[in-house]
Amino acid sequence: MSRRLATSVVCALVAAALAAVQVLAADRLGINQWTTRVGPFDEYVGWEHAVTRSTWYPAASTLVASAITYRVFRRAPWSWLWLPAAAWLGSCLLAAPLLYGLASAAPEEGLNSSPSEVAWATIIGGAIGGIAATAALRHRGVRVGLLAYTLWVSLLEFTRPWWWDRPPSFDPMLAEDVWNGGTGEYVVKATLTEAGGVTAGLMGPIMVSGIVAAWAATQEGRWRSGALAGAAGPLLLCSVYLTTDPGLSDQESIQDTLWVYSILAVLIGLFVGTISAAVSWSTAKRKQARARP
Repeated sequence: MSRRLATSVVCALVAAALAAVQVLAADRLGINQWTTRVGPFDEYVGWEHAVTRSTWYPAASTLVASAITYRVFRRAPWSWLWLPAAAWLGSCLLAAPLLYGLASAAPEEGLNSSPSEVAWATIIGGAIGGIAATAALRHRGVRVGLLAYTLWVSLLEFTRPWWWDRPPSFDPMLAEDVWNGGTGEYVVKATLTEAGGVTAGLMGPIMVSGIVAAWAATQEGRWRSGALAGAAGPLLLCSVYLTTDPGLSDQESIQDTLWVYSILAVLIGLFVGTISAAVSWSTAKRKQARARP
């Protein structure tokens, strides 16, 4: 029991540290902004992307912390049941107050959003990460797929201020064009390949899913495992979108296209992963057949 408690405490601390680093870095770099103005009315303040990030950061922290602790403590018995819960608790206990404070300090409150809703989004994000972590600790291919895609997302998310002109005034989690009806010009134009945010367009599902699926199919000898591993990462991001308000009911929404793209990313990841896994599995089988005397 003492070993389980110690492992849980370590997992919670790792998750809390990862969540705090993401939240504070995003705020310091100007990535997660709470005063984005869009639409024809000055009083409109879009918090959709900030709320989405408030869901994503604890989800990623919970997943990564669970995987790290699981590995360090050499896969303690039944740890796939209680490690994700400990990581969720750790990430939310620190991230929720931090994000609530940042949202409360914003000059204006977001449309249909409030600091308390941001805190709830953080808790929900941790739960999503906990569910993903449980699946990851039970299935090696899914674990690699989720971690690879999460690290890819985080790399692009936090290096964007250096490789793009500037942190955009909105969050192109996949790709988005913001049209200024007053001037008739694009405020920001991001293509699929150059969009920053959480997946850099639809290139992430194509590259990461394909590589992970090929590896998983070769390692486990089953193409279905590869296909599942390839789709796991995009599915995690899509789950974040599905549990937060995408703003589809608002004609001025800057989130609706991104919400649709997150679904496309899952389909692309599944398709590319299946093809890649099937080819790798077939190639491995042929090599084994030729190697037999």
